Amino acid sequence: MMTVVIVLAIVAALAVPMMGNTAVNKLQGASSMLVADLAYAQVESVSHGDDPRLLVFDNPSDTYHIAATSDPATPITNPITHQPYLIDYAKSAANLTGVTIDSYDLNGDDQLAFGIYGGLDQPTAATITLACDGLTVTLTTDPNTGECMIGAIN
Repeated sequence: MMTVVIVLAIVAALAVPMMGNTAVNKLQGASSMLVADLAYAQVESVSHGDDPRLLVFDNPSDTYHIAATSDPATPITNPITHQPYLIDYAKSAANLTGVTIDSYDLNGDDQLAFGIYGGLDQPTAATITLACDGLTVTLTTDPNTGECMIGAIN
């Protein structure tokens, strides 16, 4: 019986840290996903200079999609899933339920577009803030390079 208690104690000691703050884990996952999608849209913009790509955010539904600038309402096809490139945190395969798009500053609209050289189509940095269970994280995209940096989770 003592052996069983010791084994359960060891399992509990290993499991408790893994079940840490799930809001932090979800924000880290959602941030990484958004940074990867921004990088993908940037690369696609450079390779499709005649029709650069952009991310279109829908704050009320906490979704965004990647589209061509010629048709911002229609998501491009995701090359992996062959489905529209639409990200909905509540329905993501990464179990990011509870993550919301808290706010964004994209130079007055809901679109973050890249130019043919990979920079933003706006003169100032773009910011996107994600939230989950009272915590937030802000992502900032440099207007010249298009590089995105993830801020601290608060």
